[in-house]
Amino acid sequence: MEAALRGVRGKLAEHRERVISALLLGSFVALGWRSSEQQREIDGLEAEKSALRAANASMSSAMWAWREELFALAAAPSPPISAARLRHIYGEEEPAPPAPKQPGSDDEEPISIA
Repeated sequence: MEAALRGVRGKLAEHRERVISALLLGSFVALGWRSSEQQREIDGLEAEKSALRAANASMSSAMWAWREELFALAAAPSPPISAARLRHIYGEEEPAPPAPKQPGSDDEEPISIA
C-alpha cells in the first residue's frame, strides 16, 4: 500500500503542473456549465415575466372597461345599481363630514378618571 502511495506521489510530483491545469480546466468547465444552466433559467423567467405583464395589462384594461360599463348602466333611466353605490365600491366616494354638534346635546358620555 505504501509503495502505491509513493508511486502516486512520485507521478504527481513529476506532473504537478499538468494535474493542476487539469483540475483548473475541470473547474472552469463545471462553472461554465452551471452558468449556462442559470442563463437558461433566467431567460425562461424573463419570458414568463413579460407574459405575466401582458396578461396583467389585459386584465387591467378589461376591468376598466367593465367599470365604465357599470357606470354607464348606473346612468341609465332604471339602473340595476346606483352610481353612489358604485362610487362606494370603487372607493371614490368621499366620507360624509360629521354633522355639527348642537349646543346642549349630551350625545357623548362624560369621561371619568378614577
